[in-house]
Amino acid sequence: MPGPRTAPEREAIELSVVIPTRNEAGNIPELLQRLRTSLAGIEFELIFVDDSDDATPDLVAAAARQDPRLRLLHRPAGARAGGLSTAAVLGLHEARGRTACLMDADFQHPPETIPRLLEAERAGADVVVASRYVEGGSLAGLSGGFRRLVSRGSNLVARTIFVEARASTDPGTGFFLCRTALLRGLEFRPVGFKTLLELLVCSSGIRVVDVPLVFEARREGTSKATITQGWLVLRHLWSLVRDVPGSARRWKFAAVGLCGLVIFLTLLDVCGVVLRWNPLLAWAVAFSVSLAWNFALNLRITFADLRRARYPLLGRYTTSSITGGAVQLVIFLLLLHTLLPLVVDGLVAALAGMAVNASLHLKIIHRYHRPLDEPIGVDGFLARLTRVSRADRAAVVDTSGTVVSVRPAGEYEVSPVVGDLCARAGTSGVPVLWTEPPSGRPQARTNVEMTSLILLPLDTQQGATRCVVLHRNQASPFTPGDLEAAMRQLHQLWPALSAVDLVVTTGAPAVTAQPLPRG
Repeated sequence: MPGPRTAPEREAIELSVVIPTRNEAGNIPELLQRLRTSLAGIEFELIFVDDSDDATPDLVAAAARQDPRLRLLHRPAGARAGGLSTAAVLGLHEARGRTACLMDADFQHPPETIPRLLEAERAGADVVVASRYVEGGSLAGLSGGFRRLVSRGSNLVARTIFVEARASTDPGTGFFLCRTALLRGLEFRPVGFKTLLELLVCSSGIRVVDVPLVFEARREGTSKATITQGWLVLRHLWSLVRDVPGSARRWKFAAVGLCGLVIFLTLLDVCGVVLRWNPLLAWAVAFSVSLAWNFALNLRITFADLRRARYPLLGRYTTSSITGGAVQLVIFLLLLHTLLPLVVDGLVAALAGMAVNASLHLKIIHRYHRPLDEPIGVDGFLARLTRVSRADRAAVVDTSGTVVSVRPAGEYEVSPVVGDLCARAGTSGVPVLWTEPPSGRPQARTNVEMTSLILLPLDTQQGATRCVVLHRNQASPFTPGDLEAAMRQLHQLWPALSAVDLVVTTGAPAVTAQPLPRG
């Protein structure tokens, strides 16, 4: 297990401005002057992440020697993989301010807009977007009709595919401000330069506000927008669909449904027309196979993040599927008395059943995202974490080794290993997955029980001073999937857990928690 991560320092400054640069020497002097003027009265730092081959790093370094608020991160030629996207992510992760703003150095993003972004954040926004498409914004700085078409088209595609991108009118912009707390623990996988889009898709429950941006013309240097960048944008969109469970859910559901429809019609034609089976029997076989296909793919792809959620997804999914199938069967039986071909009968009936099925599934998604109406209590909190992770026992343990609560009720002994791991999780703020075999030798049998633990730090007002311990003693230890399911459930349930529930309700001998050795 890796060594504990260093906890983030308390922010001493209000704003970190991250500026990726590449051959912008002609813009640096004026940019610094306008930034200092615009940010007067604000505690700020400027982080230049530079990939230049001209005098840009020399100019920034000279200015940094005169002004300690400037930082230069120059990447040599062999360390520039990913280009603008990785430069932006590096700068955001280096930000030490309470908020971080990402912008370009070519004056197409006016520095004078930053105070308005910060003002909107102070008013309660988590992410503030400098939008070219909100009232008061403008695309005047985009050269040529083709670039404007590409800009509008990419935004339309992103907002069509991802519901989260609709929180802003300009999810493809490179000029935005956010709270740095949103960035901690978020593992970016940037492709191209759509950092904001990835932030929106990978975050949930955030408040996004648009501020008008008059997109100005480039002063010096050359544009980084090329056909290659356009291809990278498409790759980025695909990576967000493929690698972020729960993203583009409606499109995934539609794609699985379309595949199931092809299977259904093919089997209906083979069984009912080629083999001349009874039409009802042919329908039953085709429907059963397509239903099983859709069920397996939807659980694996469409609802990959909900398979072990807090409500019985399996039961609701089955109910909606059977309801859609019943509608399909009724329409199919009615159409059998017409002169339409059997496959056309099946197609019309299947489309009607799919419409009913889709509407019911959208209600499932809506119910899933609805917050809890009342506090859940620590017992219900632990019960749901136990269920989704398939743990034997669950307990809330103080980092000093004191048991706060345990389920099922009874005594829970805090072993030295549990105490050490609680101390590690509380210090780093990172969940821990731990498995301990019964001995140091390979086991010839497959039914040997192993002790397995998941530890989830709780972010209380006093800091991460408590953590949830999920305990399993079975032949199959916890997996990363169990850890992910428990983390998702914790994220959903934590707002409904009252601080009163975290008082000590039962005692256990405290243990001295020593840091675990690295390795």
